[in-house]
Amino acid sequence: MSEDVTLRCQYASFLTDYSSEYGTQGSSTYDASNVLGAPGSYINGSTYGDHVSSLVFRTYGHYWNILPFHKEYQPIGHQPDWFAASDFIELQFDEAVYPTDIRVYETFCPGGLVRILISDLGTEIPEGTPHLSRWKLLWSGSSFKGEHIYTVATPKLPKHNKNSFATRRLRLEFDGKLAEYYHELDAVELVGHPWTRGIKASEYLKKRIKNAVSVSVPTNMLKNLKIDTVKQAPQQKTDVEPNVAQSDEPEIKVNYFDKLPHEIIEMIIGYIKDLGHRAQVARACVLFHKIVTDETAIKELNLKPFYTKITGDALSKITSCYSLAITKLDLSWIGYEHGRINGKLAIEGIKSLSNLEELRCRNCQSFVHDRFLSYLPVHCPKLKLLDLFRCKDFSLSTLKPLKNLEYLDISQCSDVIYHGHVNLESEDPEESFFTSCHKMKWFFMGRSSHHMFGSQPSGTIAELITRDMIQNCKEIHGVNFWRQRGIGQIFPEFIKKFGSTLKYLDLGWTGLHQSPSSLNPKNFWSLLLGSCPKLEYLALTSVNMRMDDEDITNFAKYCPNLEQLDLLGVRGFSDIGLHGLLSGCKNMKFLDLSYGKTSVETVAQLQEIYPHCDIKHVPTILEANKALRRARGLDPDDLDAGESTDEYVF
Repeated sequence: MSEDVTLRCQYASFLTDYSSEYGTQGSSTYDASNVLGAPGSYINGSTYGDHVSSLVFRTYGHYWNILPFHKEYQPIGHQPDWFAASDFIELQFDEAVYPTDIRVYETFCPGGLVRILISDLGTEIPEGTPHLSRWKLLWSGSSFKGEHIYTVATPKLPKHNKNSFATRRLRLEFDGKLAEYYHELDAVELVGHPWTRGIKASEYLKKRIKNAVSVSVPTNMLKNLKIDTVKQAPQQKTDVEPNVAQSDEPEIKVNYFDKLPHEIIEMIIGYIKDLGHRAQVARACVLFHKIVTDETAIKELNLKPFYTKITGDALSKITSCYSLAITKLDLSWIGYEHGRINGKLAIEGIKSLSNLEELRCRNCQSFVHDRFLSYLPVHCPKLKLLDLFRCKDFSLSTLKPLKNLEYLDISQCSDVIYHGHVNLESEDPEESFFTSCHKMKWFFMGRSSHHMFGSQPSGTIAELITRDMIQNCKEIHGVNFWRQRGIGQIFPEFIKKFGSTLKYLDLGWTGLHQSPSSLNPKNFWSLLLGSCPKLEYLALTSVNMRMDDEDITNFAKYCPNLEQLDLLGVRGFSDIGLHGLLSGCKNMKFLDLSYGKTSVETVAQLQEIYPHCDIKHVPTILEANKALRRARGLDPDDLDAGESTDEYVF
């Protein structure tokens, strides 16, 4: 049946926001902007597989949730059942429509889509007033996950009702745990009926302001935080008057909660973790209200699931209510580009949290800046963990007063200013970042871009940061160097000092093969394996250091605690070496052999022999076509027999 001629079909034209990306900054490879426009891989007839012209998120699977640092720093607070997203993209289209279909073109490992939201920003609400915009859940569920084919996911959208509105902005949320490997997106298509303005924007805006009613669950709860706003219910007479005849079945007028010890009631309500459900419980009676709003009731607060609704007023009220108890706070995604919280409101929200030890502000570009960060040492002096993943435009020197900081994530941050150069000839040399934060144990700077303040000595900024770390930190448990070039010169010194305490190390795409000749493959593996006995996670993605059977077998000898090993693109070892690795590393849960020279058949055999380890394997084009020829009963090494070598493209 032909498509309705009145419908408008359009592809995304502008990328408003996104959570993460696998690609390199400034490059189009696996970049988030690849999702814009028409689906190139689909239109060009490419088969299912890995395409550099697609959008790829940074993480996938559940293994990212069991990394070594998660053993010390667990996810903050309660995650509601209805919220499972780990990544998102926010897209804008040229024309506003009433959606009838949304088509998500997936080139690799489909099935991660879990929610679709639409915004009225730019239609009923003018572009300049994002604080009044609303997000509406259009669809939630599990998208198609089946055969390894190019998939066009088309979630079944609800029929329009009187509450529907036109939109030109979509927000798609993905659950990385559902993906077997890196989930890749080619394009997003919005289909719907054209929008015609029924009410003038100015009139609609006035109506929204006049009749503003918050739809935020946390805000509704906070409106009743003050105990004097709850009216005391009249006491019922429970004493039976004398000389009054009693019925055979007297009516029971006992409140059994009054019979329970107060501590038991607190324990029962304590099992209610969802913030929205606690809000409903608080409205039941005065007793429940007192328990829910007790200043010690919440120690860990996760506001990430409410990122579309939480306001600055709600944030400041809830943090002030539980200010003495809150030690962990997650504000991730709340500070998105068109969110309702700016820097001033965020500062008000953290002012009363003197006992705060962990703060996560992932993708909070709207309020994470130097002014906000400068308030953290003043109001949150006990802070040990600070997650600023994909924020921008701030200086590390702002964090120097945080003397207790042990965990800092600035991965995928842009325009980070580093004041690391210490001028020893100066009478008053500036203290470097790690001189102040010398208790640092976990440091993540994967694919972050930095600017040096003042004169810069020789070497890359990543090398200078590493040197500063070596000179001042006592022990390091984990470092993420992902896509940080130029660390090869300083890497041997780094391993010699911190190797004995390292549990987590990501060297993916660092270009160590371009390092000085002193860091040749044999020296590299000998240094790395002989110095890191406690390693639990090691990523060597595309380090281009040849690894023979002796090297890979030595992992079992020198790193017996290894649980996850990423050898994507690493070559030189044979099946014998892999057997030695997997038989020796009893705790191995994850092994990535993609784009190496290991055959598809070998991986299948290894997976059968070692079922405790999940072996990931995406073959090269050559290996994939050899496997295809074997399945057809042809000579796998004879690629000139007339078959196309790009039938199975990865």
